[in-house]
Amino acid sequence: MAKQTGSIRLKGTIGGINYYHSKNGGDLARSAGGGYTRESIKSKPSMVRTRENASEFGHCSSVKKHLRMALAPFLCVHKDGNLHVRLMRMLTELKKLDAVNDRGNRRVGQGLATPKGKELLENFDFTPGCKVHKILGASLDYNFGTRSLNVTNFDIKAVRFPDGASHMALTLGLLHFDFDLLNYQLKTSIPLYFDKAFVGDTFHMQVDEPTINGTAIAVLGMKFYDQVAQKFYLFKSAKAVGLFNCGIV
Repeated sequence: MAKQTGSIRLKGTIGGINYYHSKNGGDLARSAGGGYTRESIKSKPSMVRTRENASEFGHCSSVKKHLRMALAPFLCVHKDGNLHVRLMRMLTELKKLDAVNDRGNRRVGQGLATPKGKELLENFDFTPGCKVHKILGASLDYNFGTRSLNVTNFDIKAVRFPDGASHMALTLGLLHFDFDLLNYQLKTSIPLYFDKAFVGDTFHMQVDEPTINGTAIAVLGMKFYDQVAQKFYLFKSAKAVGLFNCGIV
């Protein structure tokens, strides 16, 4: 590899030498035939697989972006630097299940229409540091017909509060998400606050129905607070903010 030192900047191939610009190395030259350019990726038949992969990656990235925005009320304060990578991995696996579209145009929504795809999304753990169902230690039964969640066999004494937390808040959410158009609407219930003195073993939550069409995803959000002088202070650690997938239709 050679470096251009003249005042005339060259680009392209001349006499078997490829001239190009590198952000780190400046104006460089090398023997033609190696590497690739943006133009070659767009046009060369040998780059068709690269173009297909790039198209599908872009689609999954867009789905991930809008899904995170849709669930922002639950996840905006959650500290998890790996959520982006885990979401992309899951959405990529969903996309691979699309048996309708050709490679390069496979879509997450088509993958989700399969039994395995639905299972992938249902089992995705948004907050592995705060496993809502395990922390509650109760039976959770969500009904899509009534948009309600019944919680039974609940014992507040079995809940492990983060050090310094005095209250736990639960919020039921129902998301309608169109994986093709990337439209979405989230409806949430009024949060229920529990302190360590709560004595009930059952409770009920209900949420309004979104007005747009799309895959219905029911979620239960968990947050912990410390109450000081009638004011609640939110805990933001990975162990204090959780989101549980209650079901998908």
